[in-house]
Amino acid sequence: MKTVRNVLCAIALVSVSAMSLAAAANAPTRIAVLDREAAILATNAAQAAQEKLATDMKPQRDKLEQLRKDIKAMEEKFVKEAAAMSERDKKALREQADQKANEFNSLVTLVQKRTQDAQQDLLNKLLPSMQSVLDEMRKSGNFDVILDRRGVIYVDPDLDLTKRVVDRLNAAK
Repeated sequence: MKTVRNVLCAIALVSVSAMSLAAAANAPTRIAVLDREAAILATNAAQAAQEKLATDMKPQRDKLEQLRKDIKAMEEKFVKEAAAMSERDKKALREQADQKANEFNSLVTLVQKRTQDAQQDLLNKLLPSMQSVLDEMRKSGNFDVILDRRGVIYVDPDLDLTKRVVDRLNAAK
């Protein structure tokens, strides 16, 4: 009698386990989206960093604008006065223009590198915080999958975590 009861209990447990697995398999998959780049750029920290970079880079931007004007003036002078200029003067003007163009290109490269470095520093600073915020949101929202927003054609706005991530990152500071 005990053996039959044990067998019946075992069958009942297997049936309950099978029903639980079936219910879990039929549960809808919870998916959310996030635009990480937009979230990071929208934070107060990112905006402050961009303002600081713009202020720090103003002398270089002003220098670039002056070089651009100088090069344009040299080109206009060459067009207007080329017929009356000696070959030596033409060559000297071309060399000056080339020198300004090289200086311009070097400065552009420097500005781009400083901008990229500042962006990378910001990413390195904010990504760990973002990851912990995402982990919390994934758990509290019971999300099974979080996709990159840029790869999704349509999403219900309630499932886009971008704004909520920005709010939490800003609140953490």
